[in-house]
Amino acid sequence: GGPRTLRWYQRRVRGPPTMQHAHLIAAAAILAIAMSAPTQSCKVALWESGVSTRFDETVAHAIHSITLNDLRKFNPRVPTANGVPTVNRAIALSPKDRVVRDAPEVTLPEDFTTHAMRLFDNTLAHATDRSDGLGDNWNTLERVAHMLHMNDLWARVGQEYPTIQNVSDAGCACITDTGVNGIEARLLWIAEQYTHDTPISLHEWGTKIPKLTLSTWPEWKKRLAYYYDTPSLKDAAVYLHCALRRF
Repeated sequence: GGPRTLRWYQRRVRGPPTMQHAHLIAAAAILAIAMSAPTQSCKVALWESGVSTRFDETVAHAIHSITLNDLRKFNPRVPTANGVPTVNRAIALSPKDRVVRDAPEVTLPEDFTTHAMRLFDNTLAHATDRSDGLGDNWNTLERVAHMLHMNDLWARVGQEYPTIQNVSDAGCACITDTGVNGIEARLLWIAEQYTHDTPISLHEWGTKIPKLTLSTWPEWKKRLAYYYDTPSLKDAAVYLHCALRRF
């Protein structure tokens, strides 16, 4: 299948990524996405569950940097072995597994009182130690913007989450089968991009996003808000509903 194609390329390309390697792996990621598609029965079940036709893209964006801490805001009983894949937080170190099978727990510093300040403190503390899942290409301001954006997005998804009901077992089985339905391939694409770029969406904008400054913030704001539409938020809510309802 698609993800297996990409993993084959990963095994062939060892060591720190060169631009040639990056282009090769990016091509493999595109091929993997193209080869990942729901079966006909899953297409029906997914349609009945109410997700959009681009759910693989919208869900991958929503979970690409999610942690166990974040999942427990949706369901406090979620365990360490949660089955929600995400980009390896050590992606800058060229790990064997660029996507991990379980969203990891992150220990936040407790020198401040509010959750927002603890997140801010944690982001700055790890901005240069290659452990925040973004690779080496983001400056500190961009890392803070990404962290705040994802937490804001999860808050929006959290508003949709309680409204998700009556998703069939078949629908949940299809949307959580990330190795087949294209979500894992999308996550792998993000992981590969992080080795040499700073993408903030999977949408093809036609140009790379500029470095974040006061003058480029309007463009960043437009691109950060791309997945705030109702179908994208619902896709993420349905996925999380299905992924976490067994706990």
